Amino acid sequence: MRNRTSPVTGARAMIPLAAATALLATGCGSGSGDTARDERNGKDTEPVVATSFANAPKAYPLDAYRPTAAETSTVDHAVRVLAGPCLKKFGVTWPAYEASGAGIPLNARKYGPTDLDSVRVYGYKPPLPDGVTRQEAVTAQRKAQARDRTITPVAAAVYTGTAQEAQKKGGASTEVPAGVPEGGCHGQARRAALADRAADDLTKVQTLFFEASATTKKDPGTVALDKRWSACMQKAGLTYPDPLAAADDETWRTRRTSPDGPHPSFPAPSAKEIATAEADVRCKATTGYVAKRHAIESGHQKRLIEKNEATLTAVNDRKRRMVERAETVVAKDKK
Repeated sequence: MRNRTSPVTGARAMIPLAAATALLATGCGSGSGDTARDERNGKDTEPVVATSFANAPKAYPLDAYRPTAAETSTVDHAVRVLAGPCLKKFGVTWPAYEASGAGIPLNARKYGPTDLDSVRVYGYKPPLPDGVTRQEAVTAQRKAQARDRTITPVAAAVYTGTAQEAQKKGGASTEVPAGVPEGGCHGQARRAALADRAADDLTKVQTLFFEASATTKKDPGTVALDKRWSACMQKAGLTYPDPLAAADDETWRTRRTSPDGPHPSFPAPSAKEIATAEADVRCKATTGYVAKRHAIESGHQKRLIEKNEATLTAVNDRKRRMVERAETVVAKDKK
C-alpha cells in the first residue's frame, strides 16, 4: 500500500537536499515575506554583518565521510536530470533544478555563536549566510513558495510515488498513476544516480557524530572547559553550565517572528538576549573554548573512525562513486 501525504508536504519532502538547506539558511521556511527595513543598518540591500562565522569550528575528521555542499548540489542536479524522462512519460513537470545559494557553514553553530558582530545583530537566532542580504532572503523565500505552487497533485504523486491528500475539504485525493516506479520518478532517479543509499550512509556518519559529541561532553577536558566558561559567565551575572544551555534557553524562543527582524524567519532578539550572547562569545574567546573543544571532539571522532573503519570505507567508496556518476550526468546535461 502506498503512503498518502498532503500535496504540499509530499512535494516539499522531495526538494533536493542542497536546495532545502539553502532555503532554510536564507530564511525561506517562514510565511512572513515582509520586506520591512532593518533598523540596524537602515537597508535591506546590504548584508547586516560582514561575517558570522570567522571564529566558528573548522572541519572535523568525520566530515570527510559526508558529501560537501558542492557535491550534494551536483547529486541533486543529476537526480533532477535523470528524473526528466520519467516525468515526461507521465505527462507532468517538476520545477527546474536551481543551484542552491549561500548557506551556513557545516558545524558553524555546534557550540553556539562565536562572533561578536553576529550576536549583536542576531543574538542566539540563526544568522543569514555571509553576504546574503535580508532582501535576498525574502526574495528566495517568495521564489520557493512560487515554485511550490506550480507543483500539481498529480506531479507530486508521480515524482514522489506517494498518493496526495485532497487539497480542499471534501475534494478528491490523488492516487499514484499505474506504472510509476517505486519511490516515484525521484526514487528511480536516485537509484540511477547511485544515490539511493546516500541517506542511510549520512545517518551512519551522523550517528557517529552524535556518539562523539556525547563522549566529548563527558570528557574531563570538556568538563573543565565548561566550568571555566561558566565561571566567566557568572562574572557577568549569568548562570549557565555550558554554552549550549545558554543558546537553548527557552527565553529566546518566546517572541513571535518579527517582520522588522534581521532574519525574516525568526524573532528579533531582545536586548537581554544580545547581552547574554555577547557575554557568551567573550567567554568563549577568553577560555579558548572553540579550539579546545574542537580538539577534544576531533580526538573522539578519530577513535570512532578507527573502530568503524570498514563501515566508513564503504561509505566513502559509495560517496565517491555517487559523486562521479553525478558529475558525468551533469556534464552531459550541460552539453
